[in-house]
Amino acid sequence: MSLPSSTLVKAAPWALTALLFVLWELICVGFALPDYLLPAPTAVWASGQEFAGAIMQHATQTLLTTLAGFALAVAVGLALGLAVGASPLVYKACYPLLVGFNSIPKVAFVPVLVVWFGIGTVPAILTAFLISFFPVVVNVATGLATLEPELEDVLRSLGARRLDILFKVGLPRALPYFFASLKVAIT
Repeated sequence: MSLPSSTLVKAAPWALTALLFVLWELICVGFALPDYLLPAPTAVWASGQEFAGAIMQHATQTLLTTLAGFALAVAVGLALGLAVGASPLVYKACYPLLVGFNSIPKVAFVPVLVVWFGIGTVPAILTAFLISFFPVVVNVATGLATLEPELEDVLRSLGARRLDILFKVGLPRALPYFFASLKVAIT
């Protein structure tokens, strides 16, 4: 069985999306659905044009808040993940606390953050941080913890110090875990 032409493969998602919008519009018009129940794509487009300025302003604020919380989570998560993954003592001390902390629903923190910091950007950044933080820490620590003991022994016998092993071998071997955590955390 041969694959379809590359033009067809590239056009297929666009065609299916257009078909779904047409179907959506036909269902809304055909069943005379009110806009508050299910607005037609044309009504959504018209409202988007009408409120474009306000939507763009709030979307920009949301994007910046999300990126700030994500960047903070990556920086703190990477540092703590390095500490947890590099030391078995720190791992045993911190990991149960991290798991317990992560099991608390993040929505439970939002009212507390609003009381502490008021309504605005700071609690939103901290909420994004709390959501993104745990996957980064756990995956970096797991990536460092999966370094084979035999490899560490060989490197030590060659005169490598603990920090050499961590930064020259452990961290590069943990990068796939780190990038996987970023994929999870950004959502």
